[in-house]
Amino acid sequence: MDVAMVSTADQSLLRSVRGTLEDSTDALLCVAFVHSRGVHLIERELRELTRRGSARMVVTTTFDQTGGVALGVAQNLGARIRTLNPGSGSTFHPKVYLGRSGSKLSAFVGSANLTGGLATNVEVGVLLRGTVNDKPLSDLKTWAEAVYEQGEPWIAPVADSEGDDVLEPDLLLGISREAKRNSLFHTLGRNPAPNVVTEVTRSEVFVETARSKGRRQRAEPVPAWMFNLAWDYLRSKGELTNAFLLNQLRVHRSSAVCAILARMPGVEAVQGSKVALRLVRGAKQSRRSKRE
Repeated sequence: MDVAMVSTADQSLLRSVRGTLEDSTDALLCVAFVHSRGVHLIERELRELTRRGSARMVVTTTFDQTGGVALGVAQNLGARIRTLNPGSGSTFHPKVYLGRSGSKLSAFVGSANLTGGLATNVEVGVLLRGTVNDKPLSDLKTWAEAVYEQGEPWIAPVADSEGDDVLEPDLLLGISREAKRNSLFHTLGRNPAPNVVTEVTRSEVFVETARSKGRRQRAEPVPAWMFNLAWDYLRSKGELTNAFLLNQLRVHRSSAVCAILARMPGVEAVQGSKVALRLVRGAKQSRRSKRE
């Protein structure tokens, strides 16, 4: 059995979670907290996994204040979800991502919930790779299956009209103020392109570009989770490149997100060959209140 330490310091933790799902035909996630931006980080792997096999998840809803929108995102990707709320002062609190393909087993076990913290927090864990004959992995699978059986099937509430996430308060205020002051945001880099913010809601920012003008809908929505994930990473690491946002965090509207975040208080665009944002030294940044 192979054992390796992984962490968010070099993004090996996120790669390990994604790799566990990619290499499996059946996956079982036992995590305490689930946020929409965490589900989006593994969206591609979940979608492909449910096409060729199955993905299951057991979580607690004790601290969920979102109405289950993140679980709704996961369910729409094909995951089967159960909830486990032990009660009596006991909290379901594991972070296990287990995958199986034939006799092969792999698992990430560590500190990271299924939130944006997979990329933005200081998290650590171990990646285990082996077979059903390796007792630690076999015991972990037995435990995870027992936990899943204890859970109750999750029933989605009435759909939330605001989508799968809402802008964090400081972002909502900052973007709204900047759009009111000047709705034209130029993309960063050597060939800046105009992006016009036509509307800001709690769940979406509507952006009109030269490309979108030729489509039926002139302004296209950029969902809140893209801004939230980028904002979390920038505040956590101090710098964020457009390339990392697009290729690693998988925010496909990365140019628009970077252009808008560049005008947030305490943020500056990095001058050079790469498109990047940086926190201004000494700038005060609000702390996240959501539990991850």
